[in-house]
Amino acid sequence: MNPSSPRGRLRDALLCVGERGDVNEADLSAAVTTALRELASEALGERSRVELVTVGAEDHPWGRSLGLRLADYDAELPDVLLYADQSDLPPQVQESFPTLSQEEWEAVLLVSKLIFMGLQSEPQPVSDVAGQPPQVTPRPPRSVAREQFCQAMAAISERADLHQDELTAQLRTALLNFASETPDNKDAAQRIAVLHTGDGQGPRLCLSRSGLAFAKVVLSADGCPVPSCVLEEFPDLTQDEWNAVIHVTGMTLMAFETEPTRDVG
Repeated sequence: MNPSSPRGRLRDALLCVGERGDVNEADLSAAVTTALRELASEALGERSRVELVTVGAEDHPWGRSLGLRLADYDAELPDVLLYADQSDLPPQVQESFPTLSQEEWEAVLLVSKLIFMGLQSEPQPVSDVAGQPPQVTPRPPRSVAREQFCQAMAAISERADLHQDELTAQLRTALLNFASETPDNKDAAQRIAVLHTGDGQGPRLCLSRSGLAFAKVVLSADGCPVPSCVLEEFPDLTQDEWNAVIHVTGMTLMAFETEPTRDVG
């Protein structure tokens, strides 16, 4: 770990969201949003919209889970990406990466959605006793599959002793164990690889065919119009909120990359 760097601080904060315990939700949210803004300020400058995303709870019939969500719109980031991962490859992204295929674009969005889901907490049971306000129990520990997925993501930046092929194999296996082996997930798993991309950059999550880094592909969509398939499900989603989804996805992917080496002198 490198908590002294913006990437390391964001990685640590994101991994804390799903850990077992009863840490105050406001404290968790503050840690994540502070780290997000710090890294985004460094990577995006004034165009950053990460302040529109927070850590919040989603109530389900089976419990309550914490995760990244839009602050002023009742939507979790994985849900937004769920409807985005069938969107057409934006011309702006195609211009930046002429060899990128539609299938690879969909895989980048699908895997990003699964990463957000993996970072969420396990559902917390809520006691519902008649005549008393609902009581939320402390967050349970991650499931084995979720924990292995988080560890495989963290290993990209933290396990310098492992070869990139081993990191890739671990990540593919962990992704499918966590997300299930649907045809789409299996196809996406084969399209990911942990690779060294040069320019002083260590291992990072990339597309296996082209070697393009996920973070770069996602951030190349900065400013693209909200996809129509997303607006159909979230008709009031603003352009700034869509930009925020893209920015936070990119920052999250960067947080799990190896720190780039910096030239001295």
